[in-house]
Amino acid sequence: MSHMSERFNRMPESIAAILGNAAGQADGLGKSAAEVYLFDEYVLKVRPADGWDTVDTQILRWLKGKLPVPEVAAQEVRDGRDWLLMTRMNGKMLCDPSVMTKPTLLLDCMAEALHMLWSVPIQDCPFERSVEDNLARAEKTILAGRFDPSDCEPETFGPGGFENPKSLLDWLKSHRPKKDDVLTHGDFCLPNLFTDEKRFTGFIDLGSAGICDRWMDLALGWRSLKHNSDGHYGKTYPKVNPDDLFRAAGVPKDEEKLRYYILLDELN
Repeated sequence: MSHMSERFNRMPESIAAILGNAAGQADGLGKSAAEVYLFDEYVLKVRPADGWDTVDTQILRWLKGKLPVPEVAAQEVRDGRDWLLMTRMNGKMLCDPSVMTKPTLLLDCMAEALHMLWSVPIQDCPFERSVEDNLARAEKTILAGRFDPSDCEPETFGPGGFENPKSLLDWLKSHRPKKDDVLTHGDFCLPNLFTDEKRFTGFIDLGSAGICDRWMDLALGWRSLKHNSDGHYGKTYPKVNPDDLFRAAGVPKDEEKLRYYILLDELN
């Protein structure tokens, strides 16, 4: 398997049997600590077995038949590493230039994705991603001195913003909005949403999926639209207006919830 590190000489047999001699290419697009390798038909994730993100295997299995998500082909823990082999999602990411230049398609796909999530009954969903859970995880990270502000919005801390992560955490604790729980993706950004250039076709990276306020996904989707269209990643798409997401989704813009959930994500 070309382009893969030597550690994969110890690949679990269940996964090696499926991949055979297929060549994998490292994928560096995501921000997680997992090593990700792309094959023609599969995606392989390798990460520490005790990591928080390994819950995605359970989430994908629970979502099978409910939403268009990758199928778990094999999963095994070996030598302290969690190996997850999934089917590869067909189509293009919504951040692809061919999609970004078609605002109607882009927004229709995002709206369809949101309504798919919201249509899944949550009564039996075993995955909780509440504000309380997010705050507890953030507090643990801050107190342990592991919080990294380098990926935060420039206005979050400093002049006009919060003094430090602890002051933001305290503000979030005292300004919790009224809940409107649904099934959320948890990382609802353009690279995690796919299209066949006609309609929405599927989700990836569902390790943070679970029950939370619908504004978690609306806020992260809005921010992703903004960053992908305003030059944050190098290119600008002046015809893309992030506020049009609310119109497409049929949800009135709520400035307070939008700000709250973007700030909550800053600490997670």
